[in-house]
Amino acid sequence: MLPMHYDSLGDIILLHIPPILVKHKHRIARAYKTTLGAKAVLEKQYISGEFRKPMHTLLAGSGTETVHKENGIKYKMDLLQVMFSTGNISERIRMSRVKNVGPVVDMFAGIGYFSLPIAKYTGADVIALEKNPISFNYLKENIVLNKLSDKVVAYNMDCRDYTGEPASRIVMGYVGTTNVFLDKAFSIAADGCIIHFHQTIHQQNMQYELLGQIKEAAERNNCEVSANDARVVKKYSPGVVHAVVDFAVKKIYK
Repeated sequence: MLPMHYDSLGDIILLHIPPILVKHKHRIARAYKTTLGAKAVLEKQYISGEFRKPMHTLLAGSGTETVHKENGIKYKMDLLQVMFSTGNISERIRMSRVKNVGPVVDMFAGIGYFSLPIAKYTGADVIALEKNPISFNYLKENIVLNKLSDKVVAYNMDCRDYTGEPASRIVMGYVGTTNVFLDKAFSIAADGCIIHFHQTIHQQNMQYELLGQIKEAAERNNCEVSANDARVVKKYSPGVVHAVVDFAVKKIYK
């Protein structure tokens, strides 16, 4: 009956407690902490709101700040304050391997999920935009921690307020309402820009719905697009997946 799966982030364990075991959850957490040598064990809960705040609870141990190492990148974070999805690891690794990158704008940088691997492994200059002040502070720390201060410039701002130079590549690593931000993405995209568009979508009509959102925004912004097939990043909820589409932008000048 005990949980067989858990997430290990740095020296902290995230554990899902089945309802039938809730009254024993602190005892279970102490056992996992001791057995796995963790600093703390958190009960894994949902992510809430625009700032993607975790609603986890501390079950055993003390201290919820840690440094998680993945693909040669160090991510410092407080797991009660900022989210980190272990299910997105394949996408973070994929972003570290993209070619012909050029100047990048990461519209939802968080603590550096995509900005850091792109900068470290492709050598591209990255503009990292993050609205949440807590995530932004960890983003700044992680840029220094990974010795990328010469490659990543971070701004604590809503991406819709960004007015910098056109980007050759744009990362839209948000889900739920990402289509709302497509107009801004098209406005800061250079001709030929590659946009990585993340969204939560019904799996059955994934390709059709995602391309529909992209093409509607493209028409509003006098652009044409050529898109790859949608990729499933991970399951999100019953019948719904977190997916990503890479598409190229062609500006239509009238």
